[in-house]
Amino acid sequence: MRFPDSPRFHIIEADKVRPRFGRISSRPIYVYLPEEAERDRRRRFPVLYCQDGQNIWDDPHCCFGHGGWCLNRIVDELTSAGKIEPVILVGIPNSDQRFRDYTPRASFDEILDHPYSTFICDVVKRYVDRHFPTKRDRKHTGLLGSSLGGLISLWMAHKLPETFGCAACLSGAFQVRDREGRSFLDFLSTRERQALRIYLDCGTVKDGAAVTRKVARQYRELGWSERDNFLYFEDAGAQHNERYWRDRVWRALVFLFARD
Repeated sequence: MRFPDSPRFHIIEADKVRPRFGRISSRPIYVYLPEEAERDRRRRFPVLYCQDGQNIWDDPHCCFGHGGWCLNRIVDELTSAGKIEPVILVGIPNSDQRFRDYTPRASFDEILDHPYSTFICDVVKRYVDRHFPTKRDRKHTGLLGSSLGGLISLWMAHKLPETFGCAACLSGAFQVRDREGRSFLDFLSTRERQALRIYLDCGTVKDGAAVTRKVARQYRELGWSERDNFLYFEDAGAQHNERYWRDRVWRALVFLFARD
């Protein structure tokens, strides 16, 4: 595994961010600061919490040969071009219990006893807020992930809106059902519009486009407004892997963190 060769990249050892309850594995946390954090020690920045956090860096050899997301490079380029606010990236690696960590237990309606979401909110976010120059309010705190990581990102944003104000889901694994047999689409259909910015996308080659289109339609029916607080993008010919997520993640970053 290759990490960014930069003094702005930090590894938080697993013993400093131990989960507090539930069957969830300890893991290190990766933090990448914007260049502006070195120039202005008093400035604070929005934060994006990223699932599958070992895969999001500029490692050409990871992810079954598809390469990493290059999020560190993409964020730096977008910031330098003035397209987004400088943002702190927090990568939370997955574990060998990825499916269990990223999916609901009994029901999509229950999250307070979900070990992974509690780990992010009560352990990871608190540590990051204490040790790095973050803007701690919900407006400046987002979630990002792909596949199951996209599913958990959307679910957490809807169930914990006091903590998260935006979420990006690339190629969401919307086929997952809880123990009551309900899907995310079923869960979403019972919601009212919330003050959340949502980015959603998919490819058209074996990437669940049919159900993702239904999810996008449900957001619109609930009152999310295209390009105001909701953006859906369909990538013709794209498949379900990091190569395609790397190519289009810039849209999510610009939508969630565009300069005012």
